[in-house]
Amino acid sequence: MFQPRHGLRLLLMLFTLLPALGYGTEGQSQTAQPSTQLAQPQDPNVLTLDEALLMALENHPSLSAARERVAAQRAVLGQQFGAYYPTINMTNQYRSGTEAGTTGTSLNGFDFFNSQLNFNMILYNFGKREGAVQAARETLSATDYNYKTAVDAVVLGVKQAYYAYLQARAIVNVREDTVKSRDLLVNQTRGFFDVGTRARIDVVRAESNLYTAQADLIAARNAVQVAWVTLKNAIGLRNLPERPLVEDTTMTTIPYTLDEAREIAYSTRPELKSFEAQRRAQDQNIATARRGHLPDLIFDANYRKSHVSNDPLHPETFPLEPSWQVQLSLNIPIFDGFRTTNRVDETLHTYYVIKAQEEQQRQQVALDVEQAYLRLVELRERIKANEAAATAAKENLDLASGRYEVGVGSIIEVTDAQQLYTDAQTTYVRALYDYKIADAQLTRAIGK
Repeated sequence: MFQPRHGLRLLLMLFTLLPALGYGTEGQSQTAQPSTQLAQPQDPNVLTLDEALLMALENHPSLSAARERVAAQRAVLGQQFGAYYPTINMTNQYRSGTEAGTTGTSLNGFDFFNSQLNFNMILYNFGKREGAVQAARETLSATDYNYKTAVDAVVLGVKQAYYAYLQARAIVNVREDTVKSRDLLVNQTRGFFDVGTRARIDVVRAESNLYTAQADLIAARNAVQVAWVTLKNAIGLRNLPERPLVEDTTMTTIPYTLDEAREIAYSTRPELKSFEAQRRAQDQNIATARRGHLPDLIFDANYRKSHVSNDPLHPETFPLEPSWQVQLSLNIPIFDGFRTTNRVDETLHTYYVIKAQEEQQRQQVALDVEQAYLRLVELRERIKANEAAATAAKENLDLASGRYEVGVGSIIEVTDAQQLYTDAQTTYVRALYDYKIADAQLTRAIGK
Protein backbone atom coordinates (compact mmCIF):
# COMPACT_ATOMS: atom_id res chain seq x y z
CA MET A 1 0.00 0.00 0.00
CA PHE A 2 1.50 3.33 -0.97
CA GLN A 3 1.37 6.40 1.26
CA PRO A 4 0.94 9.72 -0.55
CA ARG A 5 3.47 12.24 0.50
CA HIS A 6 0.98 15.02 0.98
CA GLY A 7 -2.31 13.16 0.69
CA LEU A 8 -3.69 12.01 4.05
CA ARG A 9 -7.21 11.86 2.61
CA LEU A 10 -6.15 9.60 -0.25
CA LEU A 11 -4.25 7.41 2.20
CA LEU A 12 -7.43 6.91 4.24
CA MET A 13 -9.31 5.96 1.08
CA LEU A 14 -6.70 3.35 0.27
CA PHE A 15 -6.94 1.74 3.70
CA THR A 16 -10.73 1.67 3.30
CA LEU A 17 -10.40 0.00 -0.08
CA LEU A 18 -7.82 -2.64 0.89
CA PRO A 19 -10.27 -5.39 1.95
CA ALA A 20 -12.43 -4.81 -1.13
CA LEU A 21 -9.44 -5.36 -3.41
CA GLY A 22 -9.05 -8.84 -2.00
CA TYR A 23 -6.13 -8.37 0.42
CA GLY A 24 -6.72 -9.48 3.99
CA THR A 25 -4.38 -9.24 6.92
CA GLU A 26 -2.92 -12.61 5.98
CA GLY A 27 -3.01 -12.22 2.18
CA GLN A 28 -6.39 -13.94 1.79
CA SER A 29 -9.34 -12.62 -0.15
CA GLN A 30 -12.04 -10.98 1.95
CA THR A 31 -15.45 -9.55 1.16
CA ALA A 32 -15.65 -5.78 1.50
CA GLN A 33 -18.05 -4.48 4.13
CA PRO A 34 -19.35 -0.90 4.07
CA SER A 35 -17.79 1.34 6.67
CA THR A 36 -20.25 2.25 9.41
CA GLN A 37 -18.34 5.42 10.13
CA LEU A 38 -18.66 6.55 6.54
CA ALA A 39 -22.32 5.61 6.28
CA GLN A 40 -23.30 7.51 9.45
CA PRO A 41 -21.43 10.82 9.63
CA GLN A 42 -21.68 12.81 12.82
CA ASP A 43 -21.76 16.19 11.06
CA PRO A 44 -25.43 17.07 10.40
CA ASN A 45 -24.32 19.27 7.49
CA VAL A 46 -22.98 16.28 5.58
CA LEU A 47 -25.24 15.14 2.75
CA THR A 48 -25.52 11.36 2.59
CA LEU A 49 -26.49 9.46 -0.51
CA ASP A 50 -29.74 8.28 1.10
CA GLU A 51 -30.68 11.86 1.96
CA ALA A 52 -29.94 12.97 -1.59
CA LEU A 53 -32.13 10.18 -2.96
CA LEU A 54 -35.02 11.07 -0.65
CA MET A 55 -34.77 14.72 -1.67
CA ALA A 56 -34.84 13.71 -5.34
CA LEU A 57 -37.88 11.46 -4.87
CA GLU A 58 -39.73 14.33 -3.24
CA ASN A 59 -38.69 17.17 -5.52
CA HIS A 60 -37.67 15.98 -8.97
CA PRO A 61 -40.10 17.38 -11.56
CA SER A 62 -39.96 14.29 -13.76
CA LEU A 63 -41.37 12.22 -10.90
CA SER A 64 -44.10 14.79 -10.30
CA ALA A 65 -45.07 14.49 -13.97
CA ALA A 66 -44.99 10.68 -13.76
CA ARG A 67 -47.24 10.71 -10.69
CA GLU A 68 -49.72 12.97 -12.48
CA ARG A 69 -49.79 10.59 -15.44
CA VAL A 70 -50.67 7.75 -13.07
CA ALA A 71 -53.45 9.84 -11.52
CA ALA A 72 -54.77 10.77 -14.98
CA GLN A 73 -54.89 7.14 -16.07
CA ARG A 74 -56.64 6.22 -12.83
CA ALA A 75 -59.28 8.79 -13.77
CA VAL A 76 -59.57 7.18 -17.21
CA LEU A 77 -60.27 3.86 -15.50
CA GLY A 78 -63.00 5.55 -13.47
CA GLN A 79 -64.52 6.88 -16.67
CA GLN A 80 -64.69 3.38 -18.15
CA PHE A 81 -66.39 2.11 -15.00
CA GLY A 82 -69.07 4.71 -15.65
CA ALA A 83 -70.54 2.41 -18.32
CA TYR A 84 -71.88 0.18 -15.53
CA TYR A 85 -73.95 3.04 -14.10
CA PRO A 86 -77.03 4.75 -15.51
CA THR A 87 -77.01 8.19 -17.07
CA ILE A 88 -79.52 10.62 -15.56
CA ASN A 89 -80.10 14.14 -16.84
CA MET A 90 -82.78 16.76 -16.62
CA THR A 91 -84.00 19.02 -19.44
CA ASN A 92 -86.04 22.21 -18.99
CA GLN A 93 -87.50 24.02 -21.99
CA TYR A 94 -89.49 27.14 -22.65
CA ARG A 95 -90.55 27.97 -26.20
CA SER A 96 -92.72 30.85 -27.43
CA GLY A 97 -94.02 31.33 -30.96
CA THR A 98 -97.00 31.46 -33.27
CA GLU A 99 -98.84 28.90 -35.33
CA ALA A 100 -101.65 28.99 -37.88
CA GLY A 101 -105.16 28.95 -36.52
CA THR A 102 -107.82 26.41 -37.39
CA THR A 103 -108.98 28.47 -40.36
CA GLY A 104 -105.46 28.82 -41.65
CA THR A 105 -105.84 32.62 -41.97
CA SER A 106 -104.81 33.80 -38.50
CA LEU A 107 -101.82 33.20 -36.27
CA ASN A 108 -102.22 32.11 -32.69
CA GLY A 109 -99.48 32.78 -30.15
CA PHE A 110 -98.47 30.09 -27.72
CA ASP A 111 -96.05 29.32 -24.86
CA PHE A 112 -94.58 25.88 -24.34
CA PHE A 113 -93.26 24.67 -21.00
CA ASN A 114 -91.43 21.34 -20.55
CA SER A 115 -89.47 19.80 -17.68
CA GLN A 116 -88.16 16.26 -18.32
CA LEU A 117 -86.06 13.74 -16.38
CA ASN A 118 -84.22 11.15 -18.56
CA PHE A 119 -82.79 7.82 -17.44
CA ASN A 120 -80.53 5.74 -19.72
CA MET A 121 -78.63 2.55 -18.94
CA ILE A 122 -76.80 -0.11 -20.94
CA LEU A 123 -78.13 -3.43 -19.76
CA TYR A 124 -75.80 -5.59 -21.85
CA ASN A 125 -73.44 -4.96 -24.78
CA PHE A 126 -71.72 -8.33 -25.14
CA GLY A 127 -68.54 -7.49 -23.20
CA LYS A 128 -67.73 -4.12 -24.74
CA ARG A 129 -67.73 -2.24 -21.47
CA GLU A 130 -65.93 -5.09 -19.68
CA GLY A 131 -63.19 -5.01 -22.30
CA ALA A 132 -62.85 -1.24 -22.07
CA VAL A 133 -62.54 -1.42 -18.28
CA GLN A 134 -59.94 -4.16 -18.41
CA ALA A 135 -57.96 -2.29 -21.07
CA ALA A 136 -57.95 0.82 -18.88
CA ARG A 137 -56.89 -1.26 -15.88
CA GLU A 138 -53.94 -2.77 -17.77
CA THR A 139 -52.98 0.67 -19.09
CA LEU A 140 -52.96 1.91 -15.52
CA SER A 141 -50.65 -0.95 -14.60
CA ALA A 142 -48.34 0.03 -17.47
CA THR A 143 -48.38 3.63 -16.27
CA ASP A 144 -47.41 2.47 -12.78
CA TYR A 145 -44.40 0.66 -14.26
CA ASN A 146 -43.52 3.78 -16.22
CA TYR A 147 -43.47 5.65 -12.94
CA LYS A 148 -41.12 3.03 -11.52
CA THR A 149 -38.91 3.52 -14.58
CA ALA A 150 -38.82 7.25 -13.91
CA VAL A 151 -37.90 6.60 -10.28
CA ASP A 152 -35.06 4.29 -11.31
CA ALA A 153 -33.76 6.87 -13.76
CA VAL A 154 -33.75 9.59 -11.09
CA VAL A 155 -32.05 7.30 -8.58
CA LEU A 156 -29.33 6.43 -11.07
CA GLY A 157 -28.87 10.08 -11.99
CA VAL A 158 -28.43 11.07 -8.35
CA LYS A 159 -25.95 8.27 -7.71
CA GLN A 160 -23.90 9.16 -10.77
CA ALA A 161 -23.84 12.85 -9.88
CA TYR A 162 -23.08 12.09 -6.21
CA TYR A 163 -20.06 9.92 -7.02
CA ALA A 164 -18.94 12.30 -9.77
CA TYR A 165 -18.83 15.09 -7.20
CA LEU A 166 -16.81 12.94 -4.79
CA GLN A 167 -14.48 12.08 -7.66
CA ALA A 168 -14.02 15.74 -8.55
CA ARG A 169 -13.39 16.63 -4.91
CA ALA A 170 -10.82 13.84 -4.56
CA ILE A 171 -9.02 15.06 -7.68
CA VAL A 172 -8.86 18.54 -6.13
CA ASN A 173 -7.10 16.99 -3.14
CA VAL A 174 -4.61 15.35 -5.48
CA ARG A 175 -4.04 18.64 -7.31
CA GLU A 176 -3.57 20.50 -4.03
CA ASP A 177 -0.96 17.97 -2.92
CA THR A 178 0.75 18.33 -6.29
CA VAL A 179 0.91 22.12 -5.93
CA LYS A 180 2.42 21.78 -2.46
CA SER A 181 4.96 19.25 -3.69
CA ARG A 182 6.00 21.38 -6.65
CA ASP A 183 6.14 24.51 -4.51
CA LEU A 184 8.58 22.73 -2.21
CA LEU A 185 10.66 21.77 -5.23
CA VAL A 186 10.74 25.40 -6.42
CA ASN A 187 11.98 26.52 -3.01
CA GLN A 188 14.56 23.74 -3.03
CA THR A 189 15.90 24.59 -6.50
CA ARG A 190 16.07 28.28 -5.63
CA GLY A 191 18.17 27.39 -2.60
CA PHE A 192 20.48 25.26 -4.71
CA PHE A 193 20.74 28.07 -7.27
CA ASP A 194 21.52 30.64 -4.59
CA VAL A 195 24.47 28.60 -3.31
CA GLY A 196 25.59 27.88 -6.89
CA THR A 197 25.05 24.12 -7.01
CA ARG A 198 22.27 24.25 -9.63
CA ALA A 199 21.72 26.22 -12.81
CA ARG A 200 19.01 28.76 -13.37
CA ILE A 201 17.29 26.36 -15.78
CA ASP A 202 16.37 24.10 -12.84
CA VAL A 203 14.54 26.97 -11.15
CA VAL A 204 12.71 27.92 -14.33
CA ARG A 205 11.63 24.35 -15.03
CA ALA A 206 10.42 23.87 -11.45
CA GLU A 207 8.47 27.13 -11.62
CA SER A 208 6.91 26.13 -14.94
CA ASN A 209 5.73 22.85 -13.44
CA LEU A 210 4.35 24.72 -10.43
CA TYR A 211 2.35 27.09 -12.60
CA THR A 212 1.01 24.17 -14.61
CA ALA A 213 -0.05 22.46 -11.38
CA GLN A 214 -1.77 25.66 -10.20
CA ALA A 215 -3.69 25.87 -13.48
CA ASP A 216 -4.72 22.22 -13.12
CA LEU A 217 -5.89 22.97 -9.58
CA ILE A 218 -8.04 25.84 -10.82
CA ALA A 219 -9.62 23.57 -13.43
CA ALA A 220 -10.19 20.85 -10.82
CA ARG A 221 -11.91 23.27 -8.46
CA ASN A 222 -14.14 24.47 -11.27
CA ALA A 223 -14.98 20.84 -12.03
CA VAL A 224 -16.18 20.51 -8.43
CA GLN A 225 -18.53 23.45 -8.91
CA VAL A 226 -19.85 21.94 -12.14
CA ALA A 227 -20.30 18.59 -10.39
CA TRP A 228 -22.32 20.24 -7.63
CA VAL A 229 -24.56 21.98 -10.16
CA THR A 230 -25.06 18.62 -11.85
CA LEU A 231 -25.93 17.01 -8.51
CA LYS A 232 -28.46 19.76 -7.75
CA ASN A 233 -30.07 19.18 -11.11
CA ALA A 234 -30.17 15.42 -10.52
CA ILE A 235 -31.88 16.00 -7.16
CA GLY A 236 -34.29 18.53 -8.65
CA LEU A 237 -33.46 21.43 -6.34
CA ARG A 238 -32.07 24.58 -7.92
CA ASN A 239 -31.16 26.34 -4.65
CA LEU A 240 -29.45 23.53 -2.75
CA PRO A 241 -26.41 25.02 -0.95
CA GLU A 242 -23.17 23.13 -1.35
CA ARG A 243 -22.53 20.64 1.44
CA PRO A 244 -19.83 18.04 2.10
CA LEU A 245 -20.66 14.52 1.00
CA VAL A 246 -19.90 11.17 2.56
CA GLU A 247 -16.79 9.65 1.01
CA ASP A 248 -17.44 6.04 0.02
CA THR A 249 -14.97 3.91 -1.95
CA THR A 250 -16.05 0.51 -0.65
CA MET A 251 -16.28 -2.28 -3.20
CA THR A 252 -18.69 -5.19 -3.00
CA THR A 253 -18.57 -8.52 -4.72
CA ILE A 254 -20.82 -9.26 -7.71
CA PRO A 255 -23.18 -11.97 -6.42
CA TYR A 256 -24.16 -13.37 -9.83
CA THR A 257 -22.81 -14.23 -13.24
CA LEU A 258 -23.52 -12.27 -16.38
CA ASP A 259 -26.19 -14.74 -17.51
CA GLU A 260 -27.86 -14.60 -14.10
CA ALA A 261 -27.80 -10.79 -14.14
CA ARG A 262 -29.43 -10.79 -17.57
CA GLU A 263 -32.22 -13.14 -16.47
CA ILE A 264 -32.84 -11.06 -13.34
CA ALA A 265 -33.18 -7.98 -15.52
CA TYR A 266 -35.66 -9.71 -17.84
CA SER A 267 -37.89 -10.50 -14.86
CA THR A 268 -37.58 -7.23 -12.93
CA ARG A 269 -37.02 -4.29 -15.29
CA PRO A 270 -40.14 -2.08 -15.13
CA GLU A 271 -39.84 -1.16 -18.81
CA LEU A 272 -40.48 -4.77 -19.83
CA LYS A 273 -43.31 -5.11 -17.33
CA SER A 274 -44.85 -1.96 -18.77
CA PHE A 275 -44.83 -3.43 -22.27
CA GLU A 276 -46.39 -6.64 -20.95
CA ALA A 277 -49.22 -4.61 -19.44
CA GLN A 278 -49.59 -2.63 -22.67
CA ARG A 279 -49.93 -5.88 -24.64
CA ARG A 280 -52.62 -7.11 -22.28
CA ALA A 281 -54.44 -3.79 -22.63
CA GLN A 282 -54.23 -4.01 -26.39
CA ASP A 283 -55.62 -7.55 -26.31
CA GLN A 284 -58.70 -6.12 -24.62
CA ASN A 285 -58.90 -3.30 -27.15
CA ILE A 286 -58.85 -5.84 -29.99
CA ALA A 287 -61.62 -7.87 -28.37
CA THR A 288 -63.68 -4.75 -27.72
CA ALA A 289 -63.27 -3.58 -31.30
CA ARG A 290 -64.44 -6.94 -32.63
CA ARG A 291 -67.50 -6.78 -30.41
CA GLY A 292 -68.51 -3.66 -32.29
CA HIS A 293 -70.36 -6.01 -34.65
CA LEU A 294 -72.61 -7.16 -31.77
CA PRO A 295 -75.83 -5.44 -30.60
CA ASP A 296 -76.46 -3.29 -27.53
CA LEU A 297 -79.39 -3.75 -25.15
CA ILE A 298 -80.36 -0.35 -23.74
CA PHE A 299 -83.05 0.74 -21.30
CA ASP A 300 -84.49 4.27 -21.55
CA ALA A 301 -87.06 5.99 -19.40
CA ASN A 302 -88.24 9.55 -18.96
CA TYR A 303 -90.72 11.45 -16.85
CA ARG A 304 -91.83 14.91 -17.80
CA LYS A 305 -94.28 17.71 -17.09
CA SER A 306 -95.29 20.02 -19.93
CA HIS A 307 -97.96 22.42 -21.14
CA VAL A 308 -98.85 24.35 -24.30
CA SER A 309 -100.70 27.58 -23.54
CA ASN A 310 -103.13 27.35 -26.48
CA ASP A 311 -104.29 23.83 -25.61
CA PRO A 312 -108.12 24.11 -25.39
CA LEU A 313 -108.36 21.02 -23.20
CA HIS A 314 -106.01 22.48 -20.57
CA PRO A 315 -106.29 26.26 -20.66
CA GLU A 316 -104.45 26.70 -17.35
CA THR A 317 -100.66 26.87 -17.66
CA PHE A 318 -99.88 25.55 -14.20
CA PRO A 319 -99.64 22.97 -12.87
CA LEU A 320 -97.89 21.27 -15.82
CA GLU A 321 -99.36 18.04 -17.06
CA PRO A 322 -97.30 14.92 -16.19
CA SER A 323 -96.38 12.11 -18.61
CA TRP A 324 -93.85 9.27 -18.72
CA GLN A 325 -92.30 6.77 -21.11
CA VAL A 326 -90.31 3.53 -20.81
CA GLN A 327 -88.35 2.00 -23.67
CA LEU A 328 -86.22 -1.11 -24.17
CA SER A 329 -84.01 -0.99 -27.29
CA LEU A 330 -81.92 -3.61 -29.04
CA ASN A 331 -79.52 -1.78 -31.36
CA ILE A 332 -78.15 -4.13 -34.00
CA PRO A 333 -75.32 -2.77 -36.17
CA ILE A 334 -75.88 -3.63 -39.83
CA PHE A 335 -73.47 -1.38 -41.70
CA ASP A 336 -71.35 1.49 -40.38
CA GLY A 337 -69.19 2.30 -43.38
CA PHE A 338 -66.54 -0.29 -42.40
CA ARG A 339 -65.64 1.73 -39.29
CA THR A 340 -65.69 -1.33 -37.01
CA THR A 341 -63.65 -3.40 -39.47
CA ASN A 342 -60.99 -0.71 -39.74
CA ARG A 343 -61.02 -0.20 -35.98
CA VAL A 344 -60.22 -3.89 -35.51
CA ASP A 345 -57.43 -3.60 -38.08
CA GLU A 346 -56.03 -0.57 -36.27
CA THR A 347 -55.92 -2.33 -32.90
CA LEU A 348 -54.20 -5.36 -34.42
CA HIS A 349 -51.44 -3.24 -35.97
CA THR A 350 -51.03 -1.34 -32.70
CA TYR A 351 -50.56 -4.68 -30.92
CA TYR A 352 -47.76 -5.63 -33.32
CA VAL A 353 -46.12 -2.25 -32.76
CA ILE A 354 -46.12 -2.87 -29.02
CA LYS A 355 -44.62 -6.34 -29.50
CA ALA A 356 -41.83 -4.93 -31.67
CA GLN A 357 -41.12 -2.18 -29.15
CA GLU A 358 -41.06 -4.76 -26.37
CA GLU A 359 -38.46 -6.84 -28.23
CA GLN A 360 -36.40 -3.72 -28.86
CA GLN A 361 -36.54 -2.86 -25.16
CA ARG A 362 -35.60 -6.42 -24.25
CA GLN A 363 -32.49 -6.16 -26.40
CA GLN A 364 -31.68 -2.79 -24.83
CA VAL A 365 -32.00 -4.32 -21.36
CA ALA A 366 -29.56 -7.07 -22.33
CA LEU A 367 -27.16 -4.45 -23.66
CA ASP A 368 -27.43 -2.37 -20.48
CA VAL A 369 -26.70 -5.38 -18.30
CA GLU A 370 -23.78 -6.62 -20.37
CA GLN A 371 -22.14 -3.22 -20.63
CA ALA A 372 -22.50 -2.44 -16.93
CA TYR A 373 -21.40 -5.91 -15.83
CA LEU A 374 -18.30 -5.98 -18.03
CA ARG A 375 -17.44 -2.41 -17.04
CA LEU A 376 -17.63 -3.35 -13.37
CA VAL A 377 -15.40 -6.39 -13.82
CA GLU A 378 -12.91 -4.30 -15.79
CA LEU A 379 -12.76 -1.60 -13.12
CA ARG A 380 -12.12 -4.11 -10.34
CA GLU A 381 -9.01 -5.27 -12.19
CA ARG A 382 -8.00 -1.76 -13.21
CA ILE A 383 -8.11 -0.55 -9.62
CA LYS A 384 -5.59 -3.19 -8.62
CA ALA A 385 -3.33 -2.23 -11.52
CA ASN A 386 -3.75 1.49 -10.78
CA GLU A 387 -2.86 0.93 -7.14
CA ALA A 388 0.32 -0.84 -8.17
CA ALA A 389 1.12 1.94 -10.63
CA ALA A 390 0.62 4.59 -7.93
CA THR A 391 2.89 2.64 -5.56
CA ALA A 392 5.60 2.44 -8.21
CA ALA A 393 5.17 6.11 -9.11
CA LYS A 394 5.57 7.09 -5.44
CA GLU A 395 8.74 5.05 -5.13
CA ASN A 396 10.03 6.56 -8.37
CA LEU A 397 9.36 10.06 -7.03
CA ASP A 398 11.16 9.31 -3.76
CA LEU A 399 14.19 8.00 -5.64
CA ALA A 400 14.27 10.91 -8.05
CA SER A 401 13.94 13.42 -5.22
CA GLY A 402 16.71 11.72 -3.28
CA ARG A 403 19.03 11.70 -6.28
CA TYR A 404 18.35 15.37 -6.91
CA GLU A 405 18.99 16.33 -3.29
CA VAL A 406 22.44 14.68 -3.27
CA GLY A 407 23.32 16.21 -6.62
CA VAL A 408 23.40 13.13 -8.86
CA GLY A 409 19.94 13.54 -10.42
CA SER A 410 18.53 16.14 -12.78
CA ILE A 411 15.54 18.41 -12.42
CA ILE A 412 13.97 16.62 -15.39
CA GLU A 413 13.92 13.36 -13.46
CA VAL A 414 12.18 15.01 -10.51
CA THR A 415 9.56 16.89 -12.54
CA ASP A 416 8.84 13.83 -14.68
CA ALA A 417 8.50 11.75 -11.51
CA GLN A 418 6.13 14.33 -10.00
CA GLN A 419 3.97 14.32 -13.12
CA LEU A 420 3.95 10.53 -13.22
CA TYR A 421 2.88 10.34 -9.58
CA THR A 422 0.14 12.95 -10.06
CA ASP A 423 -1.20 11.11 -13.10
CA ALA A 424 -1.11 7.80 -11.23
CA GLN A 425 -2.99 9.28 -8.27
CA THR A 426 -5.57 10.89 -10.55
CA THR A 427 -6.10 7.69 -12.51
CA TYR A 428 -6.49 5.73 -9.30
CA VAL A 429 -9.04 8.17 -7.86
CA ARG A 430 -11.01 8.18 -11.11
CA ALA A 431 -11.08 4.38 -11.15
CA LEU A 432 -12.37 4.26 -7.56
CA TYR A 433 -15.42 6.39 -8.26
CA ASP A 434 -15.90 5.05 -11.77
CA TYR A 435 -16.37 1.71 -10.01
CA LYS A 436 -19.08 3.17 -7.76
CA ILE A 437 -20.83 4.67 -10.80
CA ALA A 438 -20.58 1.37 -12.69
CA ASP A 439 -22.01 -0.44 -9.67
CA ALA A 440 -24.99 1.95 -9.65
CA GLN A 441 -25.45 1.41 -13.39
CA LEU A 442 -25.47 -2.36 -12.96
CA THR A 443 -27.99 -2.09 -10.15
CA ARG A 444 -30.21 -0.02 -12.43
CA ALA A 445 -29.64 -2.34 -15.40
CA ILE A 446 -30.89 -5.43 -13.55
CA GLY A 447 -33.88 -3.53 -12.14
CA LYS A 448 -32.96 -3.84 -8.48
